[in-house]
Amino acid sequence: MAQDVHVARQAIYDRANNVVAYELLFRALPDENSSCRNDDLASWQVLSAGFLDIGLDALLKGRRALVNVPRKMLLDERIYSLPPDVIGLEILEDVEPDEEVLAMCRSLRARGFLVVLDDYVGQPVAEPMLDVIDWVKVDLRSLSAGEAAKLARQLKRRKLRLLAEKVETQAERDMALAAGYDYLQGYFLHRPRVIGGRTLPSSVNAKLKLLRLLSSREFNLNQVKEIIESDVALCYRLVQYSNSARFGARREITGLRQCLMRLGEDETRRWITIVLLPTLAKGRCPEITENALARARMSELLTTNIKPKIHPSEAFMAGMFSLLDAVLQLPMTDVVQQLGLCGEVSDALLHRGESDLRALVQLVESYEAVFSEELLPLCRQLGISLDDTGNAYLEALHWASEVNRPVEVKEAASLATR
Repeated sequence: MAQDVHVARQAIYDRANNVVAYELLFRALPDENSSCRNDDLASWQVLSAGFLDIGLDALLKGRRALVNVPRKMLLDERIYSLPPDVIGLEILEDVEPDEEVLAMCRSLRARGFLVVLDDYVGQPVAEPMLDVIDWVKVDLRSLSAGEAAKLARQLKRRKLRLLAEKVETQAERDMALAAGYDYLQGYFLHRPRVIGGRTLPSSVNAKLKLLRLLSSREFNLNQVKEIIESDVALCYRLVQYSNSARFGARREITGLRQCLMRLGEDETRRWITIVLLPTLAKGRCPEITENALARARMSELLTTNIKPKIHPSEAFMAGMFSLLDAVLQLPMTDVVQQLGLCGEVSDALLHRGESDLRALVQLVESYEAVFSEELLPLCRQLGISLDDTGNAYLEALHWASEVNRPVEVKEAASLATR
């Protein structure tokens, strides 16, 4: 029986904190009557249904994809049909480096494929692979800091690129950079370093007040206008957004009030979140902004399937706020306190209680990280199918990529007074 295939991605960063690639994480989720899991993560069925059919643009945005490759797939000559400038082949650590495997790796590299050795910690059995690959993924959680640094020196002598994986704290990131690792992978952006006693700058506080207004059901477009009219860049973005094709034919704009009335309350909430989030994340990796927007949109889309229904604007805000601790580099408890959120939203973000909103936030987080053991119970609780969840995820990725594109800020100061 065919299984639903779900795809997520984990970013790989360079030393300057830019995203250079995504590891695509594939899972064939177990059905409700089975405890078995498909461990052949990169089988042809999964690759075709979960990757090629989805589309490279939505998932990769011009970056390379790393795909886990077991022995059987590695030795299948159909692998040559994959695009070598897009696909990086991540050889699993349990693949025996016999002559057949080594010859295939040489052939793939000659054809332009990026070949990566996964989960290397210096094991002698994998030594022959070091001569036929481009990158080495080193599992930091299996080594001490001294061992990781020593291994990096040894591998650098072979002219290999080093990717430190399972980097989950700021200290581990700093150690990997000091040791000379070229790339980093892990959840350290989601677990930021916290400096005790730090307060938010006043400019950030003002933006948080606007976010607080947007998350309130007592929403007032006049208050929104008063807040944004002093910012030329926001004025321009509002005019551009309200005059886009999705809201009908273009028309002459006479002022900000006209723009806001054209959008309405829900669309204004969404738009201001889109334009404010990058400013709050200034100096952070831009990927975190897009991830937050994708979570927000995915949460909003899923509300159409939930009974009793969750208000879409609340779901949107809860999804976006679920990464605001990483954006601001503050504990979530501090973020909730700064925003003064209502009880249900704050409980959802702090994972307290048993509300449907909390379950929705957890479902989105779980799907993003491919926590398959949590997905099925959450889907059952909310009455959402795995297909609907996957479709919402992909639509959210595309939407977040579109709305997060940079635009040129033009003169629009005169609109603020109209």
